[in-house]
Amino acid sequence: MALRKKGSKLKFNNRLFEFLCNPQALPFTLTFTTLAVLFVAFRMKGIEQAYSLNNINSDFKKAVIYNKELKAQRAREMSVPKLREFATRYGLKEPGPEQIIFIP
Repeated sequence: MALRKKGSKLKFNNRLFEFLCNPQALPFTLTFTTLAVLFVAFRMKGIEQAYSLNNINSDFKKAVIYNKELKAQRAREMSVPKLREFATRYGLKEPGPEQIIFIP
């Protein structure tokens, strides 16, 4: 097994840094870095929006179920047996034919 020199890695890092900061390669380096950062930022924002949309859909489904429960409760309260029970409880009676007025 061959032994490496201790300074060879530093020499590579210095050469890479010099190449990336070279006036000819610097625009490419900055453009690539900017595009990479923007790609990550847009991807993270997309994931955040997906979670938000999922939460909104979940809230919407809960609201639909709650609305159905309220409609069922209203139907139970407005049923004929329940209305007759309320009428007897509060001393009400059905109106006579002369008390009913039709509005055209």
